[in-house]
Amino acid sequence: MQEYVTSEDELAELPDEEVTIQITDKETKEIFETRAKIAEEPDELTDPAPLTVVRGPHENVQEQWYVDVLDEEITGREIDRELLRDSIERGRDESNIVSARSDDLRSLLIYLVEVGEYGSVSEGVREILLERLSKEHSDLIEAYADVRAELDREDLTAMLDGDQQ
Repeated sequence: MQEYVTSEDELAELPDEEVTIQITDKETKEIFETRAKIAEEPDELTDPAPLTVVRGPHENVQEQWYVDVLDEEITGREIDRELLRDSIERGRDESNIVSARSDDLRSLLIYLVEVGEYGSVSEGVREILLERLSKEHSDLIEAYADVRAELDREDLTAMLDGDQQ
């Protein structure tokens, strides 16, 4: 039987009808978006599967819910792996500085650094961006990891082949 995991954030104000939700397959660890119905009791669903809902600042509190998966996966867009590869190569060649050019955002980040939320403004920017990208573009993050690994293997192979000549 399939078992799934999701964050409490995904369950914000669940309507009684179907929703689009990001869940993780407990066994394979695959993260995907799906159309589903969610309920606290299995008898409220047609084909219920266990859904562990994690919450808390460290997501270490768990509740047992149930999910009726209606579509295996919904993808908003197809990832253009060639464009992603080109983007990774440009990211390697060009400056790695990300600029928002915003006094307001910088001021807010400085405050968060001062109260100990982040070690630096740069760390805050990295963590906030990564969290948002992971949550809203998990398909892109997964494709990025694959393409980046391919590029790293190619670089290593080229380096090793160069050493043998």
